[in-house]
Amino acid sequence: MERFKKLQPTYFSKVDTNPLQPERWISAMERTFEVLECTDAQKLICVEFQLQDKAAAWWKSARPNLEEIHPNPTWEQFKEAFFENFFPKSFRDEKEAGFEALTQGLGSILDYQQQFKDLFHFASAHMRGDACKAKKFEKGLKPEISAMLAILEIQSYA
Repeated sequence: MERFKKLQPTYFSKVDTNPLQPERWISAMERTFEVLECTDAQKLICVEFQLQDKAAAWWKSARPNLEEIHPNPTWEQFKEAFFENFFPKSFRDEKEAGFEALTQGLGSILDYQQQFKDLFHFASAHMRGDACKAKKFEKGLKPEISAMLAILEIQSYA
């Protein structure tokens, strides 16, 4: 916990004017966890200290429900519950449609990758597998780039 606190991770209390704030907070937490090489159990302990006010109250009531379904909840299961609570259904539906329609367009691959990462949290359940994720990313690239990658038959997003 000392190492975690030394990195000064951000707190989360509620959604403010930026509707993508919850996703940005989760991403920041994941970078911290990556540096510390945290287990799922450690991630959940750490994240509990970073939730404040309305978010802390939500987790206090949501945690027993999550543990009822999943006796040893994972970070992915926490994120799923977190996103369901802090992103309204209409917002999630809008972002899912944005993910489905996402292409590289005129931007760089790096810009496309960032948009893909931001919107992937809103992908429908059937798109969450690694092979589907890789295929969706590949199909969204500019045609000349996508055609080159198609030859490689890449099965992993990484």
